[in-house]
Amino acid sequence: MKLYGSPISPFSRKAMVIARELDIKLEILPRPDNAAEFRRINPLGKIPALVLDDGSALFDSPVICEYLNELGGGKFFPGNSLWRNNSGKWKALTLQALGDGLADAAVAIAGENRQPSPNQAHIERHRTALAGALDMLEKVKFAATPTIGEISVACALGYIEFRKLEPDWRASRPKLSAWYDKFCDYPAMKATAPK
Repeated sequence: MKLYGSPISPFSRKAMVIARELDIKLEILPRPDNAAEFRRINPLGKIPALVLDDGSALFDSPVICEYLNELGGGKFFPGNSLWRNNSGKWKALTLQALGDGLADAAVAIAGENRQPSPNQAHIERHRTALAGALDMLEKVKFAATPTIGEISVACALGYIEFRKLEPDWRASRPKLSAWYDKFCDYPAMKATAPK
């Protein structure tokens, strides 16, 4: 299978972490320079996109991560039935949404900062979302056994640190900071750290 993505992208990194943890072999490829060529794989033109061995494609990180999870034995998405109480499943999926939202805000800020004339109102709107998500994460009781939620949050935090978007986030969020440092000890997190 081929994963089109970037090791810097928090969304691509989520898929790479799951693949490594579940010992799934992926060929990691950059997004092709030819936008029209890549849109044949993902019409949205976004990474990550996973091309399966049969040539079909999956895109958007939640779909790719859930596919890889099922392929590898299913340990990152708790519960799989909608017909019984699966509070762990909904907590993991909500935490994934919070981590992905944090990553969305961070990617938007980084993108705006690269513009010749950055839109400060746009940056401030995303900074407010970023700060709110970080504040909420300081109160989260993370699962002892990692789920897709913890992976999403850790990949978003890794991107924030890599891009130096919020240098002081740790000072006012000591519990989140301590959790993140511990989570980064996982071999898959070390192997996929942005450089």
